[in-house]
Amino acid sequence: MAQSRTIWYWKLGLVSALGITGALTFSESYALAQIVRDDTLGSENSVVTPTLINGKPTDQIDGGATHGTNLFHSFEQFSVLTGSTAYFNNAANIDNVIARITGKSISNIDGTLRANGNANLFLINPNGIIFGPNASLNIRGSFVASTASSLNFADGTNFSATDPQTTPLLTVSVPVGLQFGATPGTIHNQSQASPGGVTSSFLKTPVGLQVQQGKTLALVGNDITLDGGNLTAESGRIELGSVAGNSLVSLNPTNQGWSLGYKGVQNFQNIQFIQRTDGSNTYQSIVDSSGDGGGNIQIQGRRVLLNGGSQISANTLGSQQGGNLIVTAAESLELDGSAILSSGTDSDSTGNAGNIQIATAKLIVRGGAQVLMYNRGSGLPSQLIVNASDSVELIGGTITPLPDGTDLLPSGLFSAGEKNAGDITINTKMLRIQGGAGVSAESSAILFIKSNQFIPATGYAGNLTVNASELVEVSGTSPNGSKLSRLFAGTKGSGDGGNLIVTTKQLIVRDGAAITVSSEAENDFNSQGSVSNLGQAGELNINARSILLDKGKLTSNSELGKGGNIALQVRDLLLMHRNSQISTNAGGDGDGGNITIKAPNGFLVAAPLENSDITANANSGSGGKVTINAKSIFGFVPRTRTDLVKLLNTEDPEQLQPSNLPTNDITAFSQQNPSLNGTVQINSPDADPSKGLVELPVNLVDASRQIVASCSTGGKIARSSFITTGRGGVVADPTEPLIADDAVLADWIALPPESQNRAGGIHKRAVVQAQRNTEKKLQKVNFVNEPTQIVEAQGWVIDANGNVVLVAQVPTQSPHNSSLTNTSCPAH
Repeated sequence: MAQSRTIWYWKLGLVSALGITGALTFSESYALAQIVRDDTLGSENSVVTPTLINGKPTDQIDGGATHGTNLFHSFEQFSVLTGSTAYFNNAANIDNVIARITGKSISNIDGTLRANGNANLFLINPNGIIFGPNASLNIRGSFVASTASSLNFADGTNFSATDPQTTPLLTVSVPVGLQFGATPGTIHNQSQASPGGVTSSFLKTPVGLQVQQGKTLALVGNDITLDGGNLTAESGRIELGSVAGNSLVSLNPTNQGWSLGYKGVQNFQNIQFIQRTDGSNTYQSIVDSSGDGGGNIQIQGRRVLLNGGSQISANTLGSQQGGNLIVTAAESLELDGSAILSSGTDSDSTGNAGNIQIATAKLIVRGGAQVLMYNRGSGLPSQLIVNASDSVELIGGTITPLPDGTDLLPSGLFSAGEKNAGDITINTKMLRIQGGAGVSAESSAILFIKSNQFIPATGYAGNLTVNASELVEVSGTSPNGSKLSRLFAGTKGSGDGGNLIVTTKQLIVRDGAAITVSSEAENDFNSQGSVSNLGQAGELNINARSILLDKGKLTSNSELGKGGNIALQVRDLLLMHRNSQISTNAGGDGDGGNITIKAPNGFLVAAPLENSDITANANSGSGGKVTINAKSIFGFVPRTRTDLVKLLNTEDPEQLQPSNLPTNDITAFSQQNPSLNGTVQINSPDADPSKGLVELPVNLVDASRQIVASCSTGGKIARSSFITTGRGGVVADPTEPLIADDAVLADWIALPPESQNRAGGIHKRAVVQAQRNTEKKLQKVNFVNEPTQIVEAQGWVIDANGNVVLVAQVPTQSPHNSSLTNTSCPAH
């Protein structure tokens, strides 16, 4: 059997019950040989005594160097095997028990670490630390496990594991930092321990490594891997830090123990949360700080990966303020395989939820993984803030039977509330959503399978803000079409929907995807979700250089109330293809919302006859208002309700839909009440949208009108000519205006051979030819050697070369007519 756990999903509340079994054998003689002291503390060396306590093999550790409230221990080897305990027998006044390992071996901990009183326990081994499946903690203070080379103190001294002094200068001050050497070791956790059968307060999973309520659990080293291992700090603090060599991580005292700082770290390493299979058992990695007040979780690394159902939760279950879940990944944060990051409030809680903050270069969420905020309590909801310098990619989902009849658990970023939902803010260069994934901030009903309880939403939805400097692309649906890719802010209860704001250079919505704000009745699960008192839809505001809708939708719809408003600010182009929509329609008695499109220097274009519509219609209420300011508009036709009645030949309100026409329409009317039409106002200086489709001339071109034919008269040859000059070309029709702006000035082009086709070459050849003709004439005159006599010209002829020659006597010619007679001329 696999482990017991409770998984919270948005769409929603899927619960699976698993179990855990298993224990490993223990060799007492082998276990007692794993803790070996060194002699670096001189007269204050540690003393290790094998014994039995409560029937369990135990290595009791006495002695050590006590300075103030700090107790120092030093070991050559330190490992605790299955079933055994390492017991630090410190005095009650000790605040910090500090154990270093100066040898070259890794610490393998598969038993229990114990200390007296409220002492904090520091375990420092630069070689590496492994926590096995049975590793557990029996301490009342905080626990810090690190592969640092030394622990630094406020007075400038340090307790070094790589450079131990025979008589070290120990201190009474507090620890302030972890100093790492050139090659720090890794930390590996597989713990699924449940001492005394205890489980986590929220997820009901094995606690694994656990500190007491309100304390800190920290793992700080090189690569850190949770391989089916759990960490629990109820209402406390969990710190995971993965750093490269020569790093300094600061330790800052708090009322929960310690918080870690990374200002002195230049390079980070990797953190993984993965699934482990042991025979027939499967274990996910769980990190949980949930409690009366949600604890804090901070994860810091280079590449952070969660998969295989891993879960990190910081949930508020009582009256205290929730803590924050912070993930910082220098290169990437990747969630896959139904992994979840969550922060929320339980149904009985009154405290405010904590925030989720993600900072990374690239965020990838796929395979049904989710970043989830939820609010079931009466406190304020949390906020999700994503800062991804390069990109955010949300992809697909996982095939899972869902109670709403679909089989896709979508990947994405979600804020959900039975009560009020929190806000989502995404700051990145590129946001891509595909394959049925999404981002939503909504107040919506929740179904809990475990109790078969359906809980309708009563609060308001959160706001969704996207700032993407280069691109926002929302595309496609799930493979079976059950989920569409989307950005969404809405309500499915009595509270108002949130606002959705997108600012980007290029927005693309295609292949069935949508960006939506709405107010709709909940009907995803069953008829119990329908409510008659719905809130108002929020507003959709988009500011972009260009918007492409290719079978995509921008909608702000209300099922019963007033439609929300849509405002689009477009610098260059708004292009609509293949049944795309911009709509703010209202159902019931609600009025249609308003659509404002501002593109004073841009273009609004729709491909002809592709049924892309802009609508602000209402059912029985008043139609909304559509206002468009654009430099040019092409392909759209404004239509009234009367137009649709004529074109569709029906008065049936359900049939009076622009989508039933193949044209691209702009409408704002009431389907049931002809007297409550809205308005469509279009301001475009260069084009009338009604002329978006050019009407062809009725009369065909008569070729005989295009060519002038002259008749020969009196035996003279009439020569026609066609001359055009200038840059504008020839007008197609004398009644049409000149299209001067379309004229193009083309330079001369060179044809081979190049030397013979240049203008200069042509001119040169003409001059040379003229010189040759003159020379020939002079040669002929000189050869005859006769005196030149000037004779008055009586006419001219054209020689064989086409030259005009003046002659003294005009030769006699016979009139000649072409045998082809123009039909429009009289025959001669």
